[in-house]
Amino acid sequence: MTRTQVIVGRLLLLCACLLFWEFAAGDLISGVRLVDPFFISSPSRIVLDLHKGFSDGILLKDVGITLFEAFAGLAIGMVTGVAAGLAFGMWRPLELIAEPFMAAFNALPRPAIAPLTVLWLGIGLASKVLLAWSLVFFLVFYNTYLGVKTIDQDIVNAMRVMRATPAQLIRIVVFPSVFSWIFAALRLSVSYALIGAIIGEFVGATAGIGYQLIAAEGLLQTDRVYSALVLVGIIAVLLTTLAKMLENRILKWRPPVSV
Repeated sequence: MTRTQVIVGRLLLLCACLLFWEFAAGDLISGVRLVDPFFISSPSRIVLDLHKGFSDGILLKDVGITLFEAFAGLAIGMVTGVAAGLAFGMWRPLELIAEPFMAAFNALPRPAIAPLTVLWLGIGLASKVLLAWSLVFFLVFYNTYLGVKTIDQDIVNAMRVMRATPAQLIRIVVFPSVFSWIFAALRLSVSYALIGAIIGEFVGATAGIGYQLIAAEGLLQTDRVYSALVLVGIIAVLLTTLAKMLENRILKWRPPVSV
């Protein structure tokens, strides 16, 4: 399929879903509805609520705070995850000793440790950044670690025969080999960082998209709940698209794969 056909197909699918949603909520045909709009809102009501929220500046401020938390966690998680993955992949004793502990820490459910992060760091930005980092770090760590382990050992041996230094080995062999793995993790990490920040806001916050969700749920403001969810979805799609564009630009040397 051409790019134009893909875009048209996506738009048609989106329009069909929105029209059915509007119809089910009773806002498309007067007097005809499948579900009480109190439970599902409707696209038109969500648009009106988003307009109101951005007009009074509340949603804009909350989006900015959540994005800052997510991007901070993403940046720190990417750097530390790559560094730890390289260390585990290239230093066998560290891998043998610490790998089970990494698996145990990764298995901890983030909603369960969210109250602890608030207890340690308060309800400010730091606890949300920590949760976002915890999701991004392990995703990037394992991708980088597996990327190092899949490097052809014959290439490594050839570089050692040519008396390559460890720095040259990392620059010439390791980094080019794991770049694809790192950027594969980046696509998922942008969404995971957003999820981590919002989970932290659920537990304790005075602003942010997660705070808006909890406050709207407590006040039974269905339209605002759905507005916040739609907003998260839109932001996630935009961030994932940007990550994909960055990957294609940096890894443009990579040959296209056709199935």
